[in-house]
Amino acid sequence: MSSCVCLHVRRAARVLTRLYDEALAPCGLTSMQLGTLDSLADHGPMTVTRMATINSHERSATWRGLQPLIRRGVVRRAGTGGRADRYEITPAGRALLSQALELWKGVQGRVVDYLGEDAQRLTLIADRLDALE
Repeated sequence: MSSCVCLHVRRAARVLTRLYDEALAPCGLTSMQLGTLDSLADHGPMTVTRMATINSHERSATWRGLQPLIRRGVVRRAGTGGRADRYEITPAGRALLSQALELWKGVQGRVVDYLGEDAQRLTLIADRLDALE
């Protein structure tokens, strides 16, 4: 099991998630919530299912992560698209996103500097693995 690719990738993902979440803590966001806000800012109103697909998360995890954003007033229901509710980022959410992206840039820079060329290789590997689905 010591050579298990899945085991090593999961361990790396936990370390990275912890680093990014700690960096975003002053904004009161997790890295997953930052991804949700960023997706809504980039793509406009969308369903929970669409958010989950864009961010490669389970729908239930996306919904759980969305709840605190709605309570904070940084995301709101935008209406119904067909049978499903759609959600959008609010002006307060855009301001929070701007603040959070500054924190993200700091941790992103630290991780990229630490990994060096491996950072780009890691991105390429993740893109290749997406093709397995």
